Amino acid sequence: MEMYMREAMTDSIIDKAVELFKIDSINKDSAKGFENFIYTVKKTDIEYVLRFVHSDHRDFNQILAEIEFIDYLHKNGANVAQIIKSKRRKISEKITIDDNSYFTATMFEMAPGTYVKRDDVTPHFQKMFGGVVGRLHRLTKNYKPKHKRPHWYEDSLFVKAKDYLKEEDYFVLDKLNEVVDTIKKLPNDKNSYGLIHTDLHFGNMYYHNGRLMIFDWDDSAYKHFMSDIAIIVFYMFGMNYDLDDNQKSEYTSDFFDNFCLGYLEENSMKFSWFEHLNTFLKLREIILYMAIHLEGDEFIKNEWSQNYIKHYRDRIKNDIPFFDLNKAIHKKL
Repeated sequence: MEMYMREAMTDSIIDKAVELFKIDSINKDSAKGFENFIYTVKKTDIEYVLRFVHSDHRDFNQILAEIEFIDYLHKNGANVAQIIKSKRRKISEKITIDDNSYFTATMFEMAPGTYVKRDDVTPHFQKMFGGVVGRLHRLTKNYKPKHKRPHWYEDSLFVKAKDYLKEEDYFVLDKLNEVVDTIKKLPNDKNSYGLIHTDLHFGNMYYHNGRLMIFDWDDSAYKHFMSDIAIIVFYMFGMNYDLDDNQKSEYTSDFFDNFCLGYLEENSMKFSWFEHLNTFLKLREIILYMAIHLEGDEFIKNEWSQNYIKHYRDRIKNDIPFFDLNKAIHKKL
């Protein structure tokens, strides 16, 4: 999030949202979020989530498209947080900053549970997880939007990529273009491509009583279903730098043994899509590399960012695949 967006989030903006959503209490110092402002609020002693999105990040129609999709998923039995309407019965409210910009405020139910812990990820969990993702992909096939989200390659991170990188990292742009061109040539029919979450890591879901609740659909876009699966693999195994490529292949293979069983109970997918898994993983490596640099020098210098750059910079530059694909998939479907 850029500094001018942080500076625009004033008490008066928050107070307006409190009024519009009839909120009883809010801790103004509790804001969280990487790209947006996320607050925990209370209304009639029940906790909810209040989110603010700056118009330079997403315009109002994009937010409406996101919220309408979440509402559709919720009404059709998907594991997503319910939308809470404002006192004017609106799913989102526009709050003006100045003549050229605004925040969009939206309130959600508070997902029950806590973040997924390592001990939670049993074979049963993996199968259940596959079913949750499979249902999301099945439901999106028949979704007819009123407002439309962007296609994945229209994201501002792609459009303005050069602005975020230093000259010594411009090679990343060439690698990005190569991967984007490759993916754009893949089929994009309704059985393989649609509106999806695009960021399904454990930081965007809670686990409670055997049930996963998916939230943070801010990055939702039209994209290949395989991308969601690649994101899961990336964050489960790609952020543990102690794993070598063989271990990542083995662990992914074991994970798919269970995940795919659950997925196929909800949605069908041709095995040939798994042959592109490394391509979608490479796209995530590049996107996260650029996102780190978007945050500025202070964020780049922190330990987490430095570890990521150290591990992935040469892998991106030298086209090193995430893992041995044949070992990872073993003809799972």
